[in-house]
Amino acid sequence: MISDSTNNTRSIVARRAAEVIMEEGITDYLFAKKKAAKYLGLLSSDNLPSNHEIDKALKEYQSIFQEQVDSEAITKIKKDALNIMVLFKEFNPHLTGQLLEGLIPKFPKIQINLFTDNLKEVEYILFNNNISFDIKDKIYQEKLSKKKSTRVIPAFIIDGAWFPIELKVYFENDIRSKKNNLLNNKGKDIKAVMEFESNSATSSILQLPKQNM
Repeated sequence: MISDSTNNTRSIVARRAAEVIMEEGITDYLFAKKKAAKYLGLLSSDNLPSNHEIDKALKEYQSIFQEQVDSEAITKIKKDALNIMVLFKEFNPHLTGQLLEGLIPKFPKIQINLFTDNLKEVEYILFNNNISFDIKDKIYQEKLSKKKSTRVIPAFIIDGAWFPIELKVYFENDIRSKKNNLLNNKGKDIKAVMEFESNSATSSILQLPKQNM
């Protein structure tokens, strides 16, 4: 009975976390889990759902509250992301986030991870291409062995043709580190996104929120 109760609680938290992610545009699964648990009045975070359970809850949310977008719109969104990735190709760009997973939250954005130890080089490309931007620091708790440390990830926010584009800048070694807990899903590189984009005509992957629900 204890196991059944625990599983039920995890499912409830997962569904609430999925709602938080989709309605508030949150991309940090752990933050969404803790916010969901707090909302539900749970004092302990020992039995939070796994990321896999969150993904499952997101798909359930998608099936209820979202409808498919035509392939032409999907192609344009992917090309918008790909154009930026090509512009920053020297920084090993990877497309990630809900859009890649086929989900468009209430406040959508295209998320791209860049990997470089020289932040000024990213700024130079933006300036050289007359791209205006805002920069925000994303603060994460990074687990190193048994200790935790605060890690600041710079994020450039630029305008896209469809949605805002967020460029998070990680260190070059982050993409290769197996102990890096900041990159649960490093996403798809340029080659993978090109293949992903070429299948748009036959695969409606991205979806938009349904209206009047």
